Amino acid sequence: MDTTHRFGGHWTITKLNILSDYLNFYVTALKDQPFHKIYIDAFAGTGSISIGNISEIIQGSARLALNAINKFNRYIFIEKNKKYAAELNNLVSGDYQNISDIIQVINNDCNDVLKDISEKTDWVKNRAVLFLDPYSTELRWETLEIIAKTKAIDVWYLFPLSAANRMLKKDGNIDLSWKARLNTIFGDTGWEQKFYKTNPQQNLFDNEYENIIKDANIATIKEYIYGRLKTIFPGVSDNPRVLYNSKNSPLFLFCFAVANKNPKAIGLAMKVANHILTRDVSK
Repeated sequence: MDTTHRFGGHWTITKLNILSDYLNFYVTALKDQPFHKIYIDAFAGTGSISIGNISEIIQGSARLALNAINKFNRYIFIEKNKKYAAELNNLVSGDYQNISDIIQVINNDCNDVLKDISEKTDWVKNRAVLFLDPYSTELRWETLEIIAKTKAIDVWYLFPLSAANRMLKKDGNIDLSWKARLNTIFGDTGWEQKFYKTNPQQNLFDNEYENIIKDANIATIKEYIYGRLKTIFPGVSDNPRVLYNSKNSPLFLFCFAVANKNPKAIGLAMKVANHILTRDVSK
């Protein structure tokens, strides 16, 4: 059965190119350091992606990381979908048998796995790059808080900008389940005050939702999640990149954050990440 991921567009290529450039930098920068280097992909998929309707199959993030010339000491791929995880295991045992002893595929919820890894790894001896590419709003804010506490992980996070904006209904009448999801991805309830304001037009009905209107757009949501990340990570890139679909509609916000508190580590990582995020990596 072909379980190749069938989604995305050229924004997917941009995302993967950004990640690839950073992974190459990271391994090279730490090659003479005593740290054990770990790559963690929290939504690893199958290893291959079919782009949109153009039938173009490209390397997914897992293949991309494994094919890099400069290797990590350990690879951890997390995938909740059983079929995708099985396909990824087949990929490892087939195409990467020579390094399969340093590759681990975990079929489970990433929030639980990342909590376990963060709390059980000796971060004095280990460093990691974590790629967070949720399919929608699966990633919990508390997971990011746990990651930040390691003081040892560089994080690339594809924030679901379009999904969040879609749940922020214009009239403020947001379903309770959607409110819970927004609370989960933002990590607080402050978004309600930030993204809504009193309706300047008077109404004749006693309906609380007719008294407020949406006062949010892509720019304000971008600013808000950037600010939220800065509350838990000592280093956050000032240049998160908005990724657009073929119709020029914003889909995701590609954010970079550093858990390490060392000023030199933050400075070097930010210099490289900001450079990658602001240049053309679409090809």
